[in-house]
Formats: sequence, structure tokens, C-alpha cells
Amino acid sequence: MTLEPNNEENNDLSGFKYAWYKKAEYHINIKSYLTLGTGKANQTEIEQDWTLLPGEYNHITVESSSQRYIQSDGQMQPFYEILEKINKATEVVKLSLNTDKSINEVTNKNEILSKWEEIKKDLHFFELVKESYKTFIQIYDKEFNNIDRNIGRNLLYQIMFYPLPVFAGGSFTDEIPLRTTLSTLFPGEELIYSSAYGISKNEEGGYTVKLDGKSKGNESRFENIYQDKYQRTLGNPLEYKYAIEGEYIYNEDSVLSEIIFHVKEELNEKMIYVCRYHVRLNKK
Repeated sequence: MTLEPNNEENNDLSGFKYAWYKKAEYHINIKSYLTLGTGKANQTEIEQDWTLLPGEYNHITVESSSQRYIQSDGQMQPFYEILEKINKATEVVKLSLNTDKSINEVTNKNEILSKWEEIKKDLHFFELVKESYKTFIQIYDKEFNNIDRNIGRNLLYQIMFYPLPVFAGGSFTDEIPLRTTLSTLFPGEELIYSSAYGISKNEEGGYTVKLDGKSKGNESRFENIYQDKYQRTLGNPLEYKYAIEGEYIYNEDSVLSEIIFHVKEELNEKMIYVCRYHVRLNKK
């Protein structure tokens, strides 16, 4: 996708403001597909609901429902059950936002950590059952003890609170600051990507924001991980690519009403991960 420069006068974008409804409910559908060789390795589809409750001075509360697995790998079911328990710690996340709409920090981190400590007691049973569960839980323990990073790197939160420089007083054609997220194919590893956006006014009212981005080419450190975990199975050398493509629809009140966001992470032609996020404002 190639973004065209905006012309503020011609497109009449002066009415594009940063607005939320007092209580907005969003339906979220996440569909992912992983290829291995010439076939499918895994396919999942998850649904979830978020309620956004804006507060004063760029504060907002996110209340999330349990995830519903529409399609999933049956072998992963035990881990999904544990993950459902883990996610209860972040059913309510309170955020302070920067002026560009991105996340500044989690303001109820102590409350989340307290919930997590209680959940860990329940999960100790699983740790005793299987060693791999213990490792899984230990990973999340580290994440909860660095909750600002965890939420900030979480791609769903990044998508919902994508930084648009126009909200911070920039022009409509400014590039978005570099973003850091977590790799799916190299679990636990961070990657940096750049993105740019364009805004247009819709004939029926409201605005459309289109953006695209790609990794900054700083993935040379992935070479050793690839050789250890994938080289023998895939055979081909690492040809890493990461790309995003998104479309945001804002209604006549300048409130976010729909997002369609695609992510593609590729090791080479034999292993490709594609994920689509579809976020939709529930009608009142």
C-alpha cells in the first residue's frame, strides 16, 4: 500500500479530533494462520470484547472479556485453559495516554500484580503436573513484573492506541515514531518497525486513516536463533520480513468505529505467519 500525501485544505480534515464515547463497547476478532513448507501448520480464530471508559486528562480504562476460541489447535487446549486464568489479572487495565494517543503507562499496575499473585497460587497445581507448564507460568511472572512493557509491546493494545502525530500537534503527513513489538516466530524477542499514515475525509461523514509499515532491518540477531530452532527443519536460509497494513474508520463524531489490521511475519518462503485483527464498535 502506497500512502498519498494529504492536503489539509482539499480534504477538509480540520474536524478530525480525538474523541471517545463515555462508554464504548468493541468486538474484536483475531484470525491467524501459520504455514510450514507447502502446508498449514496452525490456524486460530479468537473473539473478545473490550469496553473503553475514558477518564480525565487522557486516562482511559479497558475492561476485557474472556477470549472465545472459535478455531484452535486441540493440542494447545491445556495451555489455553491456563492462559484464560492468567488473563483474568488484566481484565481491567487503566492507562494514561500520551497526546498522540499512544500508551504512556499502566496506572493500576499494583492492582494487576496483586491479582496475579493470587492467580499464581491457583496455577501451582499445573506446575506440579507438568514441567513445561512451570516454564510457561514463570515467563508470565516476568511479564507481570514489567507490566508497562508487557502492555506496551502487546500488539492488540498497540493497534487500539496507535500514535497519530496529528493529535500531538503534528501535521497530517508526519511519520509515526518507531514502534517496538514482540515477534511471534521468535517468541520473547523484540522487533522495531516503522510506519506512516494518511488521512482522508469520508463522503458519508467521518474519516479514514490508512497506514503501513515494515521492520527496520535490525534482525541480524535472529540469525543464531534461526539456526538453532528452524534451520534443520526448513533448510532455506533466513530471509526475515515483517510488515503491517491497517485501516482505521472514524465516524462522524471522530470516534473510532472500525479497524482492519494485518500483520505478516516471514522467516522465508517456507514459514509465514499472517494475522488479521478486526475491531468493530458495537452499535448503540
